[in-house]
Amino acid sequence: MTQTATLELRLPWGTTAEGEFTRAGTMLAFVMGAFAVFITFPLGIIGIVLSCMGLDRIHRRDPAARRFLLWSWICFAPGAVIGTGLVILGLVSLVTWWVT
Repeated sequence: MTQTATLELRLPWGTTAEGEFTRAGTMLAFVMGAFAVFITFPLGIIGIVLSCMGLDRIHRRDPAARRFLLWSWICFAPGAVIGTGLVILGLVSLVTWWVT
């Protein structure tokens, strides 16, 4: 089995063999990209850069593509949890301030 065949069998979720997003991958990338820019700023931007690097490597059939995309999700996860918590905390404090 060649290295190219192995890469095609284990493409990252939401991508095609050409290094493009599927429909579901496109929708999730848009939401996570917007979330990364507005809420999870430092880690989100790093996640976007790593995702772009991984998608570029899919074109070249580089096995490291999967690893770059995995690390992009690892960068998104803590920022998303912290950012969501901060948004909820901000909304609760705003409602509490408005009611009192």
